[in-house]
Amino acid sequence: MQTKPRLKWQRALTLQRLEFIRRNLDKTDAEIARMLGVGRTAVHFQRKRYKITKVHGTIQRVQRRLEQMRGLKPGLSAKAAALQLGLTVGMAKKYGKMTGYEFQFTSVPAARHFYWRQRIKSLPPLLTVTAVARELGVTYGHAALLCHRHKYKVTIRNGLMRARVPIRRWLRRSHHERWLASLKPVLAEVHHK
Repeated sequence: MQTKPRLKWQRALTLQRLEFIRRNLDKTDAEIARMLGVGRTAVHFQRKRYKITKVHGTIQRVQRRLEQMRGLKPGLSAKAAALQLGLTVGMAKKYGKMTGYEFQFTSVPAARHFYWRQRIKSLPPLLTVTAVARELGVTYGHAALLCHRHKYKVTIRNGLMRARVPIRRWLRRSHHERWLASLKPVLAEVHHK
């Protein structure tokens, strides 16, 4: 069965469309179709038929985000970067990891650690634990813990004893519970006797 030859005006229209598609390869098929006044599948079909290769829209979007990420000044938190880029915090962290760019994506514990380290560094040397607690506005036990964690050399009033760190924070609860569980059979035998 013989098909009708294509009309000349259709060929000219196709050539114009192909030229337009080649000029706008940075846009998605849907955007090109909207500009041409046709459906997205028509643009996609013509690109495939005439072997016009194009970077996928998703890849273009990712590349654009990575460029924006590299343009940010270093030292931002994840939340600040997300606000500037108009993304969620999780996506900002993802793109930050992809760029390999050193942003200060701090978690809450890391931010807290950084905060207390800066506060401890700002203190004058060789204060007592009580003076450190007064300067930082925390309890004695918390001040002793911070001094121990951030290697601050404290003085004790009588000069003979080392500053004692409250041990409750350093003992993992699971170990403590395991220890209690190991004692229970012994205690049970003592009560039976």
